[in-house]
This record gives sequence, structure tokens and C-alpha cells, in this order.
Amino acid sequence: MSSNQSLMRGLTILELLDEASDPLGIRDIARKMGISATIVQRLVHSLTEANFARKDPRSQKYVIGYRAVALGRSMLTEERLVGSALPELRALASDHHLNAFLSVIAGGELLYVLAEQSAGPIAIKSKPGAKAAFHATAMGKALLSGRPVDEIDAFLGREALEPLTARTITDRDALYAELARADQQGYALAFGENLDGVTSVAARIRDGEGGVIAATSIAFAPSLQPTAQLADVVRLVTDAAARISTTLGCPKEMLDRVTPVLETPDVA
Repeated sequence: MSSNQSLMRGLTILELLDEASDPLGIRDIARKMGISATIVQRLVHSLTEANFARKDPRSQKYVIGYRAVALGRSMLTEERLVGSALPELRALASDHHLNAFLSVIAGGELLYVLAEQSAGPIAIKSKPGAKAAFHATAMGKALLSGRPVDEIDAFLGREALEPLTARTITDRDALYAELARADQQGYALAFGENLDGVTSVAARIRDGEGGVIAATSIAFAPSLQPTAQLADVVRLVTDAAARISTTLGCPKEMLDRVTPVLETPDVA
């Protein structure tokens, strides 16, 4: 099969997934395209590895992937998670001048799904579909928190944790302790660990069964935004995550219990 033919067939699969009202199986796609299921399986596998397609955990069939958000906005109306989160992120960006993000774990990687830039003094250039580090970001910590150590290590990999700044946590035991704290307090923090001078706060988003499916986060520069107090930012993010989760059907008793910020750490 020529590379051009593979590309065209891959794009056709994405179009079928985008237009379908329900997840599609390999045989469904093969029948619609008039080609063998073996060829479709190979193409769908490649699309899934690149996060342009993803397997629905309930039906075990395929839907459009989160990375496809970078190519078009049709997913915003199709995907309940994205549709529910978008107004919350826009409010954080426009009303509170905080850069706001939605992220998920897809294909074992941490991916941005939405990125709303504020009119504040800093701009975080993170596009939908871009990858991020689990250990250096608040959203990565939020999504790893509450998981067993072996599962955390599977996401982190076997290599040494890369120091992205002088503040990045590279000791695994220290990171495990940080994740346990995030799980207990209902939000995760990162102080200049991914970008120098930038503080980020993240909270988990849960589905109708209480499972963690995404995280919402904000980023701001305390030195440039002195009115953005950490306790207030934590409240904004956790409240937004709770509203999104509730919209997705999460029972109130399954929402994360949030511990108020009692003391602001030294983030200079």
C-alpha cells in the first residue's frame, strides 16, 4: 500500500469517526470503506497510537481522539467532556486572567485537550494535542494522584525523571509523597516545576461513575500577578472541576473533598 493511499484512508477513517453518532468497530469501518478489516485494523492502530483515535472503554469500539481537537472544533459539540469544560476554562481566562487548560491521559501520555489563554501578563503556549510531563505539571500530578505506585511508575517510565527547572521533583519517593498529598487535599500544585516563575493548580474531573477521566488546571505568574492569591486560585479550579464533573453525571458524594489552603508555600 502506498504512503499516499494509507494517508487518504487514514483521513477517511477520521472523517467516519467524526461523523458517527456512536463508536465504530473495525468491521463497521471496513464495511463503510469497502476494504478489508485487516487493513482498517492496522490504520486504526496507527491513529490510536498517535491519539487521533481512541477506544471507547465501554463498547471497545473507536471514536475520534483528543489530538484531533488540534485539527478542528467539531469535537467541541460532540464530546461532552470538552463541551462541558470549555465554558469553565473560558471564564477562568476572561474573568480571572488565568491561563486555563483541560488535559487527559491518552495512549499512556499526558495530553492537552483545551488551552484558553488569558489577557494576563503571561501566555503559556500549549496547544491541544501537545504532550506534557506527568511529574512536572499540576495536571500530571492530579491525574496520577490516587493511583497505586506500580501504575504511577508505568506512566513515568523507567528513565530518571527529567529536571525541567531547578524546582522539578526528580526523586520518586518525594513525588509519591506529593501525589499522596494531592489525592488527600483534592488538588495538585506545581511551583515553577515546569516553567520558571509559573505556578499551576489542577483538579481532577470525574465521570458519572466517579472515575477520574481528565484534569482542569490553571497557570499564572505570582510575581507578575500579585493579586492572584493561591487560596483563591485553588477554589476557582476545584469549583470548576466539580461543576464539570457534576455536568458529566458524577454524584456529589463522589466529588473530591477539597482541603482549604492554610499556608502559601515559599515560591520565590
